[in-house]
Parts: sequence; C-alpha cells; structure tokens
Amino acid sequence: MGADAEIFVFDYGRYRNDVVPALLELLRTGEVVPWLDDVFRAATPMDGQGYDVLWPRLASQLRERPTDLARYCTWLGPDLRYVGEDRVNRATREQLTCPSLTCPERLRCPFHQDGDRHAVEELNALHEALVAVCCLGPSQFVGRTVTPDYYLPVLERQGVPADDPLRALLAALARRGAALGYQYGVTEGIHGWLTVAETAELAARLGHLDLPRYEPTFAAMANLSKRAGPTRREWQDVSLSFVRTVATIAAGAGRSVLWGNDVIPDLWRQTHGIQA
Repeated sequence: MGADAEIFVFDYGRYRNDVVPALLELLRTGEVVPWLDDVFRAATPMDGQGYDVLWPRLASQLRERPTDLARYCTWLGPDLRYVGEDRVNRATREQLTCPSLTCPERLRCPFHQDGDRHAVEELNALHEALVAVCCLGPSQFVGRTVTPDYYLPVLERQGVPADDPLRALLAALARRGAALGYQYGVTEGIHGWLTVAETAELAARLGHLDLPRYEPTFAAMANLSKRAGPTRREWQDVSLSFVRTVATIAAGAGRSVLWGNDVIPDLWRQTHGIQA
C-alpha cells in the first residue's frame, strides 16, 4: 500500500473564486449552488452508497447546524488553509480539530473538537473532488508515499539556512491542507498549496540550488524520470528539481502549485475524463 505524491499546476484563482465560496455557502446555509449540484449528481456511486447520496445528505445535516466560517473562524484561513498551532501526526490517521472555547460557532462547527467527524470526512472528500474537477492541471510524480519534508536532507546538504523562506514555502505545501485536505489515510489527500506569488518565489529560490538542469517541460521531466539514479539521495535531488520545474511552468502561466498524494481518486478520473 502507498500513495503517489504529485506536484500539480493549480488554478488558485478559480479555487478562491469558485470552490471556496461554494464550500462556505454549503457550511453556512446547507444550500448547494447550481454547479455544485451538478458535481453531486456526477459522483460515481461506490458500492451503492456513493457521494451522489452522501453529499446531499451532508447538505441536509449542515442545514440544521449552519456554520459561518467566513465570519468567525480563525483556525482556518480565507482559502481554508490550516493556520492553527497544533502539528498533525499523519501516522495516527486522525484529523485535527479546533480546540476553541470562545468561538460562537463551536457548538455547530463540524471542525470543532466536539463536532461531527463523519461530516468532516465527507467535507474533505468533497473539497478534494472540487479541487480535482475545477482547479488541477498537469502534474509530475515526485515519489511514493512522500511529503515535502522528504526534501529536508537536500536543504541541509546544500546549506539552506533554517530561516530561509524556501523552508516555509515547502512547509506550506506540506501542511496547509492539514484540516481540509488530508484524507483518512497515512499520506493520502491534499497536503498543501501556494498562491501565485508564492509559487514564483518557490521557483526562483529552488533555481538557486544545485539540482539537475533540463528544459522546463513535462516531457523533459518524463525523460529524466526514466534514467533517474537509483539511490535515495539522487532521487531526492531529481524529485526536488521536478517541484522547481512545475513551479516554473505554473508561475509562467499565472498559476500556482499544489501537493497531493493520490489526490484524484479513480472515480473522478473516470467520471470527468481526467488523465492520470
């Protein structure tokens, strides 16, 4: 068992303008915007109890316990990134929960420590599906069941200071999805994402490191993957160069990047014609 880690070209603008408002409206009112209803209907049934059934049921439950995250939440950022202080231990397969004792929404919010964990699981699956359908472009495989922390030895070998912004950018790719992004597995799900400006900075800072050089194209990365060195150290350098290259491609197109492990389930690839 394991998960394919990929770095994706990510349409952050559409994520903020379409996906985030739809999810906030669902949580606030239980109402499903028209295009989101189309996604519900398109969800491939799984053993007779697919998301085409689970998500409308979730909307009904949220209608009874509405939560205004946009107005009150300080545990998630405006783009639903995790901004809390607790570190998540993926090995426990547990999601983070908000510990606030003062938030006016704590008795209704599914993300609170006393909230509905089944609802959060379904919201995470919905978040991933919407990102997959609306916001993801081409991707590059970067390793098997790895996270951005995989590159820490590379940074150490190349003398990247502890306070270098590059470390913070990689940490964002690893942890912004800790509350809404991580799925209920060891490393599956959306680990994190960057803004367009952050993506350009990531590409520039990685460009200063001693990493493999080649044309910044997906074809060049595919060719390099076929002849990558067999050692862990060599693959770490090659893999991090892939992050640099995808960030360069994304920034050039006014896009950002997202890190995910098995982030597009087969059912969404099949239903929406997404190529692996």
